[in-house]
Amino acid sequence: MEVAFKVALNSIATGHPEQAVRILRKMLAVDPGLVRVRLELARALYEAGEYTQAQEQFRIVLSSGELPAPVRANVLRFLRAIDEERGLRTSFSIGLEAPQGAGRSYDTDDIDVDFGAGPLKFKMDREDPPLTGLALAGSFRKQWPLKTFESGVNLTGYVRGSAELYETTGTVYDKETAEVATGLQFTWPRTTTFVEATAGTTYRDKEMSEEYIGVGSGLSWRTQAGLTTAIEVDFQDVSLGRYPDVDAQRTNASVTVVKPLRGRDQVAVKLSYQRQNADRADLAYDYAELRVGRRTEIGGGFLLEPSVFAEGFWQEEATPGLAEPRTEHEFGVDLRLDKTDTFIFGRFTPYVEVGLSKRTSSIEAYSYRDTHISAGLTSAF
Repeated sequence: MEVAFKVALNSIATGHPEQAVRILRKMLAVDPGLVRVRLELARALYEAGEYTQAQEQFRIVLSSGELPAPVRANVLRFLRAIDEERGLRTSFSIGLEAPQGAGRSYDTDDIDVDFGAGPLKFKMDREDPPLTGLALAGSFRKQWPLKTFESGVNLTGYVRGSAELYETTGTVYDKETAEVATGLQFTWPRTTTFVEATAGTTYRDKEMSEEYIGVGSGLSWRTQAGLTTAIEVDFQDVSLGRYPDVDAQRTNASVTVVKPLRGRDQVAVKLSYQRQNADRADLAYDYAELRVGRRTEIGGGFLLEPSVFAEGFWQEEATPGLAEPRTEHEFGVDLRLDKTDTFIFGRFTPYVEVGLSKRTSSIEAYSYRDTHISAGLTSAF
């Protein structure tokens, strides 16, 4: 163990942080409670340019009660440096994933439709989805320093982008999404705020589903123990592909609290809200979700991430032909398992994810039970 640790430190010192990450991950697989090893893992990830993962590991280190005050102060300086870090950050994942609805069992296929001549009962023709498809996702962020004020506040400019691609048999379940944003970020020792302009698009079945442009802002702060709170809000002008003559506006807001625990795991709570206004009231809705999750290293190189969620959807007016607006509630549980000490192609770690949920709708034909599963590789650095 001691020899491996010295090799890892030497790898960082000689400019080979990726090698150090592999060694330190294997050490934590034996004992996830090694705070000094986790601290050096965070530093190695930082040197490798994996700032998001480094930030998470530094935050977990702060929850250790054994951390000396000078080390804690140094970790906080690293976290601020990550907020301000210039250069390019990237991430990528590839996996096999069942399409939306593949594991779905509806309560009924019967639905009542009424266009003024009295209700008629129809049976919904639901296409059987394929068993699986290919899911690709990637993101980047590049930022650069602009100005340091006398008060110690730093101003940073940035551009970021993300894209997702899902391909399966046929085109009905195919989906492509992309988003780009550019903005300004202000950082203090333990506080960060930003304002940005965004644009994005989603294609389904090879046809444009929606496009949007908008503005967003956010504020985050952390305590000396690593407790982090983030508030974000954005406003979007939305074009709906199926309804080209309808103008829509969307507001998104979220609050996230992340608390590291015992120097080896963390708990996160996120509350999200979305409101869409539209010229057609049946396209206007409210949506809210509450998700509580935990990330725990359980030994053997396994990172366990269970989460539970509750969400609600409230349609403003009924879709033409239906008797009432859709009011829906869904409850579910997701479980993800990563093997953090196994590296494929030198830089990817494997994962598997499963989920169960139950949705109840005011229109019975939209009520269902759902099961989903996916597996793949995600970039380690």
